[in-house]
Amino acid sequence: MSAQVQRFKRRNDFYYITLLVYVAFAVLYIVVTGTITGSTVEFGLKDPVIYIIAAFILHALIMLISSFVSNRRLIITDDALIFASRFRERRIPFSDIDHINFKRERRRINDGTFAVINMKVSGRRRILRLRVANYEHEKELYGILKELEQEKRR
Repeated sequence: MSAQVQRFKRRNDFYYITLLVYVAFAVLYIVVTGTITGSTVEFGLKDPVIYIIAAFILHALIMLISSFVSNRRLIITDDALIFASRFRERRIPFSDIDHINFKRERRRINDGTFAVINMKVSGRRRILRLRVANYEHEKELYGILKELEQEKRR
């Protein structure tokens, strides 16, 4: 492994896209259900569907804000993986990792960008799953974890 600490920030793309789609749908729905009478335009803002769409928009906005506040990231040091957020850190030493298994999503053949990495950690019942595509610089992260897997096999 390299001698430097490498940080991989968690992506928030999903939250942006979700919020954008909900807002676009709300605007489209308001425009389509609006009525034009003479020289006035009335939008049906008291429609129950608007309240439901507004609840989805509010939920997506809260999720986006909470994602920014938590500031989740993966830190790889010389001897450990650190899953960190603004509020806590979980450190997994490389010596505690029993084995690493790489799987790819079956949708298409790729170079590891959609890889799911399963790690068996001693002292932990469940397998630790890491989806590489959820982090920035996913190809670099994939390469580092692949290198770690090869070191574990030796």
